[in-house]
Amino acid sequence: MRIDTLIVGQGLAGSQLAWELLARGERVLVVDRDEPFTSSKVAAGIVTPVTGQRLVTTWRFPEFWETAGAFYRRIEAETGARFFHPTPIARLLANPTEAGRWETRMNAETSGYPPHTAGLDIDSGLFRNDHGGFEMPEAGWLDTRVFLEATRQHLLERAAYAIADLHAEEVAVAGDAVRWKSIIANRAVFCTGWEGNRNRFFDWVAFRNARGQILDLECDALAVSGERRILNRAGWLLPLGNGQARAGATYEWDFDEARATEPDRAGRSEVEAKVTAMFVPDTGFRVTGHRAAVRPIIRESRAVAGVHPAAELHGRIAFFNGLGSKGVLNGPFFASQLAGHLVRHEPIDEEVDLRRNR
Repeated sequence: MRIDTLIVGQGLAGSQLAWELLARGERVLVVDRDEPFTSSKVAAGIVTPVTGQRLVTTWRFPEFWETAGAFYRRIEAETGARFFHPTPIARLLANPTEAGRWETRMNAETSGYPPHTAGLDIDSGLFRNDHGGFEMPEAGWLDTRVFLEATRQHLLERAAYAIADLHAEEVAVAGDAVRWKSIIANRAVFCTGWEGNRNRFFDWVAFRNARGQILDLECDALAVSGERRILNRAGWLLPLGNGQARAGATYEWDFDEARATEPDRAGRSEVEAKVTAMFVPDTGFRVTGHRAAVRPIIRESRAVAGVHPAAELHGRIAFFNGLGSKGVLNGPFFASQLAGHLVRHEPIDEEVDLRRNR
């Protein structure tokens, strides 16, 4: 079987890249282990324009937000699935330090609120708002499981998907092609998440992975309130309707890799504490699910993309990884850029170029 591009891994990165290559008329085959708990499948997929305890504007937010919205709407139209949900975020400042930082930002503005923010009106009978807050109208979330499954079905219909545990040692590279089993491809792109440097091609790329745990919840008070915005107060709460919600998340830099996808009591307790701190005292909720996975982080949750620089690989081995917690937002932009680079030799932004990681 002769194809243009062999993609290893059907997580967020592999799926985004597959769509961009298909849009350019490429023949692809995506090979995936089809594991139940991966970072892409567990992720809440939240997109936020102002982030972190320091309340900084997300890197290149306007262009990434525009590109991501157009990308997901296009895929929804092609597949008939619904997975991209523009939804405002209500940011509740968690402590006096955050409140002071926000006051500094507000004082620096000459025309109202900082970019991508607005005033906050929230039910103080349900949510703690003792330090103030703000709303982010340009925000949302991607139902990653629905997106990945819609992508998988689209690929299956085109005989472009296979379940296999592909090892780099099985890939042969010559001047004219890449070969894996009966597949002959012009190139292979590795999109293998947090294990992205566990192969002979990319063992020199430094990862700083973080395990994360999230909870599924039921909350009667949330159902009564009708609040549908995403809540953020030293953690996040994603209402899904009818009192159902997801909440998270932990950032665990040291974890047992052998149990990376096994939730534990410590993670549950940490997320429960985050949720409790969002509500006024005595607001009850029930945990209905608990999941864990590992975020692939290389450099500040910015994608890393490009062709392997080794001359002996003839430009036929490439890499797309490191999306971390921002992959829903910046992944489509850099998937398009990498696809353009692979097909038409278009440039890749220096900030994400794989060659910077040598």
